[in-house]
Amino acid sequence: MTMKKKNGVVLFVTLMMILLLMSVVSIFLNKTKESKDKVTTIFAMTQTNAVMHNLLAYLNTLEFDEFMIFYASQMAIPLNLGDSNIFFKLDSNQKNIGLNSLINASIKDNIISDQFIFLLLQYKIQNPEFFLDLLKDTVDIEKNDALEESRNASDSEIIIEYPIFRNGKIYNKIHLDMIIDYYFKETGDPEIYNFPFEKLFSFEDYPIDLNFISLEIMGILFEDLNGYTITTINENEFVYEEMEDVPFDAYYRKKIDKGILGQSFTTKTKFLKIQITLIYLEQFESKISFKYDITSKKISDYTIEDILLK
Repeated sequence: MTMKKKNGVVLFVTLMMILLLMSVVSIFLNKTKESKDKVTTIFAMTQTNAVMHNLLAYLNTLEFDEFMIFYASQMAIPLNLGDSNIFFKLDSNQKNIGLNSLINASIKDNIISDQFIFLLLQYKIQNPEFFLDLLKDTVDIEKNDALEESRNASDSEIIIEYPIFRNGKIYNKIHLDMIIDYYFKETGDPEIYNFPFEKLFSFEDYPIDLNFISLEIMGILFEDLNGYTITTINENEFVYEEMEDVPFDAYYRKKIDKGILGQSFTTKTKFLKIQITLIYLEQFESKISFKYDITSKKISDYTIEDILLK
């Protein structure tokens, strides 16, 4: 072998060793970065929970009233807490239609069933009767008891296939999504995924606070109310302190006292939805949400929705 060939082999082997070393270093650096990111994320979650513990202690010192909630719902409120800048948004958790109340009312009243079906048709749901039957099957305890004796009910397919649904109510979005997916599997109707469930409905059966009700929900609940009154209630820039202050006529006051689509009404919020943006030094930003009971000062559905590392 000539000297030139020997030099070429040596150079080739050297290059291969350098490339191998670089790949090992690259893998090591990537693993180090992954470990660092994991540690940082864990630190961010731990620090978020620690800051939230202090913030919740602060919230428990506040006296919430309808005026405070109403005006605080209009903008994010800044707060400095040690090394953290916090922006929190208060809102009533009593502004949407209680889905379970509506379904139960539709079981007892065919007129309410027809109104529910008409609402689904407005959003181009192709088989609203079938979807409503699925919802009824989920919450109708009497039908579920009867199904134990006879498994041939034509409109109880989801109960037969998924016994978990025989529990008397729809508990949360995950539960509702399973019903929606089942409807799609049986009908192939994609419009069901375009229906604004989260915008219109809640899974709690709280009275609806008329100080926070949206124009869209007012149109559903008060379909034959004149447009002027709907607009007046929706666009008011003050707080209705008592139900008597809301500009309903005698006809609608009787309807409200009886309940509309299974819903009751109030001008007092007792349950809040709170959303927090937490910026900790220059290290991370967290988004947190939870529900807050003003009376008991207890929280529920506490969720760290997102953590953005800086």
